[in-house]
Amino acid sequence: MRVSDLSIGVRSTVSAESFRDGAARLVMRQPIPHSVLATTLDHAIETPRAYAGARWYWATRGDRNWLALAMHTPPRPFHLATADPFLARQFAFRLHRQDVELDAVSGVVKGALAFAETWTDLRGHGSITVDKREGMHDLPGMPEKPKGVRGHLRPAHDDDLELLNHWAVGYAREQREPTPGPDPMRRWLAKGGLYVWEADGEPATMTYASRPHGGVSRLSWVYTPDSLRGNGFASACVAGVSAIQRHAGRRCLLYTDLDNTPSTKLYQRIGYRRLADSAVLRMVP
Repeated sequence: MRVSDLSIGVRSTVSAESFRDGAARLVMRQPIPHSVLATTLDHAIETPRAYAGARWYWATRGDRNWLALAMHTPPRPFHLATADPFLARQFAFRLHRQDVELDAVSGVVKGALAFAETWTDLRGHGSITVDKREGMHDLPGMPEKPKGVRGHLRPAHDDDLELLNHWAVGYAREQREPTPGPDPMRRWLAKGGLYVWEADGEPATMTYASRPHGGVSRLSWVYTPDSLRGNGFASACVAGVSAIQRHAGRRCLLYTDLDNTPSTKLYQRIGYRRLADSAVLRMVP
């Protein structure tokens, strides 16, 4: 039986806590495609003021059989955690009936495109443009650590925060994401997954590893300032943090900007493999 043959409903809630309880089984069963949603959900529960107006969605057959998850955490795009075109369209139908205002959707390409095409059809006009293309990568084994890179990996600490907050602005600009608020890296430091590669007595690169969900830790906030690039610091930092996660029995996941070829190749040299492509699609009236 195909999913399209089933009677599917889409429901939503503003309660991150109740959504987490219902979504937990699906996240545990499919941690890779749900990593972005799961880590964002954690942040929303811990810092609700930063996610004012967030709404959490799920496609279901009956009350207990959850088939797919999605979220809308303004000002970020609507995010789909499914590549199934039929289910993606059901989310578009539901949001259209709710008269939700949307201008972008993110997720694995097949699902995001099905949503965007349905959305523009329902609205009776518009076009779809690609804001961002990303590759989803995992690390099947231990990372290949680059040789000859000066410096060492260490956990970030409070004395680093002023510098890392400055780097966070550069990171968001390069990733085409909203500018972070004041003191953005403090919460990541408090979670215990923020690391720096130190060279010549100063931080040279930062990397964050999320708490695991379904045994998967997602690496993000990888940033080296322009003046320090080309020295292998990012490779060494990501490889070191990845090794820590792998030794702890966790699977590693990260996203790369497919328009940034050097960055993608950097991760592949470490040992990451490309699993799928995702995108941010802009729906232009």
